[in-house]
Amino acid sequence: MSLLRNFRFIINLVIAASSVVLLKKRNQRKRKRAAHWVHPYLAERKSKGRYATDFDDMVSGEKFFKENFHMSKNSFDQLFKLVEKDLAPKRNTRPKDGIPPKLKLGLVIEYLASGGLQRHLASCYRVSKQHMGSIIDQVCDAICRALSAYVADPCQESFLDVANGFNSRWNFPNCIGAIDGKHVSIKAPPNAGSIFYNYKGFHSLALMAICDASYRFTYLDVGAYGSEGDCNIFKESKFGTDVLHDRLDFPENATVNGVKLPFFYVADDAFPLCKRIIKPYSKKNLSAEERIFNYRLSRARRCIENAFGLLCSKWACLKKTLYCSPDRAQKIISAC
Repeated sequence: MSLLRNFRFIINLVIAASSVVLLKKRNQRKRKRAAHWVHPYLAERKSKGRYATDFDDMVSGEKFFKENFHMSKNSFDQLFKLVEKDLAPKRNTRPKDGIPPKLKLGLVIEYLASGGLQRHLASCYRVSKQHMGSIIDQVCDAICRALSAYVADPCQESFLDVANGFNSRWNFPNCIGAIDGKHVSIKAPPNAGSIFYNYKGFHSLALMAICDASYRFTYLDVGAYGSEGDCNIFKESKFGTDVLHDRLDFPENATVNGVKLPFFYVADDAFPLCKRIIKPYSKKNLSAEERIFNYRLSRARRCIENAFGLLCSKWACLKKTLYCSPDRAQKIISAC
């Protein structure tokens, strides 16, 4: 009996000790109570933040404003009018510490133009790094909603306008756009494996786009995995299936040098060859006519390459790695 009592006593002692250890760990996990409701550094946003001290000075000097925001002051004001309603606070429970809509737009535009670290710009504007992410989402969504009306829907009239541009500028008739894809580097998402890892050797989101003869984008598809090829991305998109099955409102065949030819897109060898997608000749020992055709086609297809170059030079964040989730990176690319 004494042995049994000693054994029970030891078991109870072990249980009590383990409960004390668990209680201590639970207490350690509890978050410490914040020392400030608003950190003193952030509380001085309206007096010492970048928007309060530098924005008006940059507005007075157009050169400095354009160097930081990569757009003119008039363009910034026009954009602000379009997105002001979406950036206004829906419930301002702390009016003395609210973030003005123009500060949100200026913060995000400077981030897109400079490609700097989010936490660095957040500290310059005296915005918490946690709030910085939600501001980027809010502003990018507002820009996409406001400017989506400026991208014309595919119709016969828009196709003919684009075809006239390619014919007059690049001497390539019946072309209604140039197609290509681009990889935008992102930080490897957790537990994503190699799904975002592309053939170039980094993690990315794929951007599929079409542009006209003046380097203006007429269609874009953002968010495909970097491991997918351009052909698969195009085939799996709704627009791609409509093109491959000839479902869009294409114009009637036009006569070129006495021959009726359909309207088509130009692309490289990564895309499928069909009635609406034309690729260059890939065989060797080309004839003179075939070499001239390849030269003319490459000039037209170069428009999309130039469009991507202009996009990255204007919005430098696309040149660098986006240190955010794929969902936020998709919004950033679409807004740019």
